Amino acid sequence: MNIVTIISDEHSYQAMANAGNMYAETPNLDRLASMAQDFTAAYSSCPVCAPARASWFTGQYVCNLGTWDNSTPYDGRVYGMASWLKEKGIPVHHIGKTHFHPDGDYGFASLQSPGFLESPDLGCYYRDDNVRRLGTEKRFQRIGIKTKPSHDDELVEMALKWLDEPHEDGWVLNIGLLDPHFPFYVTQEHWDHFASVVGDKLPSGVLPPFTSLNGPLESLRKYFAAELADEEITRRAFIGYYAAIKELDDHIGEILGKLEEKGLLENTAVIYTSDHGEQLGYHGMWWKCCMFEQSAHIPMMIYHPDIPAKKISDSVSIADLLPTMCGMLGVEAPSDCDGQSLYGLMRDGRDPGRRDYAFSEYNAHGLPGGMYMIRWGKYKYVFYTDADPQLFDEEADPAEDHDLFPLASGDPEIARVISECRNKLYSICDPYEVNRRSKDFQARMKKKLGLPDSYTLERSVGYVPHPEYRKSLIH
Repeated sequence: MNIVTIISDEHSYQAMANAGNMYAETPNLDRLASMAQDFTAAYSSCPVCAPARASWFTGQYVCNLGTWDNSTPYDGRVYGMASWLKEKGIPVHHIGKTHFHPDGDYGFASLQSPGFLESPDLGCYYRDDNVRRLGTEKRFQRIGIKTKPSHDDELVEMALKWLDEPHEDGWVLNIGLLDPHFPFYVTQEHWDHFASVVGDKLPSGVLPPFTSLNGPLESLRKYFAAELADEEITRRAFIGYYAAIKELDDHIGEILGKLEEKGLLENTAVIYTSDHGEQLGYHGMWWKCCMFEQSAHIPMMIYHPDIPAKKISDSVSIADLLPTMCGMLGVEAPSDCDGQSLYGLMRDGRDPGRRDYAFSEYNAHGLPGGMYMIRWGKYKYVFYTDADPQLFDEEADPAEDHDLFPLASGDPEIARVISECRNKLYSICDPYEVNRRSKDFQARMKKKLGLPDSYTLERSVGYVPHPEYRKSLIH
């Protein structure tokens, strides 16, 4: 058995045609979903790049890894996928973005264009200051046309070349793509096409009033300068985002085509997922970094040549992928994984031994306190260390416009659900302790980097902080 994992950047679950999206054109992703175990309730373990990718690679939650933000990347001291599988005689090759620490040792058999996190994102050190992110306006301004091959064009060429080469069976290849991440540089052809598809009418969810915002989320809106995104900028973002998704889909089609050409789909599993989604103006929010569906809900498809395709609605996490891969490869998973294997769900459609909820967390830039999510059945519970929780019924209110938490005092069923979700959250972590630990670490790093009291620099070059892991995790 071989495994190819394709992990994109900033692709929301909803932004696919097979999820019912009116703008998306994703024939290759739709085809993969029709062949695969299509997990329709998969969530990022942290809706920002570096922490999410650390969780994917190690099977650990961020609150244990200490990879809090885009200034503190995973550095390999906790055994990740490549080091673990290397000990089992299974080589892991990687092409493209990792967002890992540039000084780490990861155990890869080969590594091309690794996309390390070379400079700390300094906004995380000013979480209490209610600041606006430096350079945010440039993200809106830079949406536009690419005039030469993109980084992903080059990465996919590397991957196709690798697949053309002979390899003894029993390997893993990870392909880390950048699309559809901002700023959405796309071809003129795709831009023109999606300008016509999007037209002049925007969905109601990106227009006020925004009924589900609270104090912490308003801080995030300020941090990402959401007030700059008028209707024309939002329209351009829609055009760019869905054009970038089409280019991502084209690349996935190339990879699937090469796997078919080489006869590899007979003995190779294919995983597609993303590190987090893109908020795209829904609820007045931009980029990611929150627990609304556009940001936290990700695609996850696992094609296995010996398992019939089906949709699976159980709540799952990107942290589940490492133990799942171990199961498919016939080796034990690391004993300290927080994630749980999906292999039983894939084979049998049910696994009573798994937890029945997904967990996500955020302790990074733009948010003064911590934010934690439990997705349990049809409910999403979002806990804030500095505000009341929120509760959404994802079946009755998929737009998440109606917070049920204020009704708890008069509705015993809502009160029961809130209590159950809170218990599930505390079975994973104490959110107040995690929030304190993250902010203590960030304060120490701010001092170590010699940063000023006021936020005057978006990124620094030179020293990239290492995370402070739980000692029990380090192998």
